[in-house]
Amino acid sequence: TNMSFAYYYCSDLTGAPACGPNVTDMNSTYYYCTNLTGAPACGDKVTYMSNTYYCCSDLTGAPVCGPNVTHMDNTYNFCYNMKGNPVCGDNVTTMSSTYYLCYNLTGQPVCGNNVKYMDETYTGCVNLTGSPACGPNVISMYSAYNGCINLTGSPVCGPNVSSMVNAYNGCIKLTGNPVCGNNVSNMAYTYHNCYNLTGSPVCGRIVTNMDGAYQN
Repeated sequence: TNMSFAYYYCSDLTGAPACGPNVTDMNSTYYYCTNLTGAPACGDKVTYMSNTYYCCSDLTGAPVCGPNVTHMDNTYNFCYNMKGNPVCGDNVTTMSSTYYLCYNLTGQPVCGNNVKYMDETYTGCVNLTGSPACGPNVISMYSAYNGCINLTGSPVCGPNVSSMVNAYNGCIKLTGNPVCGNNVSNMAYTYHNCYNLTGSPVCGRIVTNMDGAYQN
């Protein structure tokens, strides 16, 4: 049931990753297994996927997320050869750096209804298209879509977000109106270089930092 750290730093490990049907914990299972190939795996009973495929840069195929997964911190961080659409299960609560620099991912971003943390979730995912997503329970959007240069549609911000620092920095194809939730306190560089936004700038009622919020 427990595969946590099973192949941690096994950089010479080759072949495709595997996950048995009774596994519940995949925390750091294939961390830094840089020579793994094929598609990632995740069993239906898995709850923890933090760091599971961190820096597995030769993985291809589409990301996966089992129906019971709650933690996706750094799950596919630096998996820049993976292709397909991002995924997020209904029970996921944290997505910090989940797809950091996965620049071959395509399709539209996703965010489950129970996600609280989106820090750097899609940073550098330059081939994502479609509209950004933000679940109703998200607290932090720090650099969530930083550098997502092909995102289109309008920016979004959940009602519980407190930090939008760098949230849409460099999202040059976003259109529509800027947004800011009522609970946001920090908007530093939120829309920096978003030069196709239209409408009026906004500022939430408790914002204390707007450094570079609408620069360029």
